[in-house]
Amino acid sequence: MRGNEIAIVLVLLFFFKGYSQEVAQDSTKNLNVTIFPVAFYTAETDFGFGALGVASFWMKNQPRTTRASSLQLGASYTTKNQILIYVPFELYTHEEKWRYVGEVGYYRYVYNYFGQGIASKESNLETYEVSFPRVRLSVLRQVLPNISAGLSYELDDFKNLKAAEGGVLETSEVIGKEGGAVSNIGAVVHYDSRDHIFYPTKGFFIQASYFVSSSLLGSSFNYNKFILDNRFYQKVGKNQVLAANLFLGTASDGMPFLDQFTLGGKRTRGINSRRYQDNSEASFALEYRFPIINRIGGVVFGSTGTVAPNLDDVFSSPYKNSGGVGLRYIINKRDGVRIRADYGRSSEGGIFTFTIKEAF
Repeated sequence: MRGNEIAIVLVLLFFFKGYSQEVAQDSTKNLNVTIFPVAFYTAETDFGFGALGVASFWMKNQPRTTRASSLQLGASYTTKNQILIYVPFELYTHEEKWRYVGEVGYYRYVYNYFGQGIASKESNLETYEVSFPRVRLSVLRQVLPNISAGLSYELDDFKNLKAAEGGVLETSEVIGKEGGAVSNIGAVVHYDSRDHIFYPTKGFFIQASYFVSSSLLGSSFNYNKFILDNRFYQKVGKNQVLAANLFLGTASDGMPFLDQFTLGGKRTRGINSRRYQDNSEASFALEYRFPIINRIGGVVFGSTGTVAPNLDDVFSSPYKNSGGVGLRYIINKRDGVRIRADYGRSSEGGIFTFTIKEAF
């Protein structure tokens, strides 16, 4: 049994035995909070424990006909003295004319490293440890119906990076192997016609962003990056939804490996975390979501993607495929917030994932 499998078994034991707690599950009240504990084990972390939670609410003077704002919390500690604290948020004011999206957090954790590019070898797997505070903030103003634009800022201050002695990372020439600060400012434009934030059943979410990193911003690196994130949702039955996600990202020379695009994660579940990484990515994911009974639902998903040194090469690079199935449990009926447990497989094996909210 792989480490990720042990992790999900322990988490599900907590979950299905009813340790989740719902607070203010009344559609007439403003605040709706759900919190539940987690426990996990992986080879990289040993035993870990913590809590996950989500709060949904309307900001002051916002009508109930507008989208609810949300605040998530994740906090974990492992027996290897690793810490993960993250608070993503999405806030709406002035009847959705202003949107504030971001995350604050602190991480002291270990990450996989296999080398660079789509041709990296699974046998090269090693881990590195790094500590960093994280800040993400996008301030967006509606300029046309469903269209918003604004500014975005990213900060990850990577410190105390510890790589395997004599390993692939330490002996490589990749930028950022000694750590450093990623401090980027950018412009963001998006089109959002989704009917719901937590569980869309129809509509589009299309976001384009362009970031500049410079020493003038306190960054240790100097590069630019462009991201295009396209999502589509369509109800195909009474309570069934087809969801798709097309992602393109590319960056100039000078991008640190710490900020590179990667396969393995929400968009390409079933591929090991950070299995492939490089300066550009193209990926596509498709998911079919359906109810099973009461609050429990299921999904079937598949994805394909690649990474390359530049955007031109992603159209000729080999693509890596993955697919799998998952379960969903509605922890907040008012807003449709779900816990997701997914099992995905690629040619290199299977991976379990457990967290709050849909993958996209």
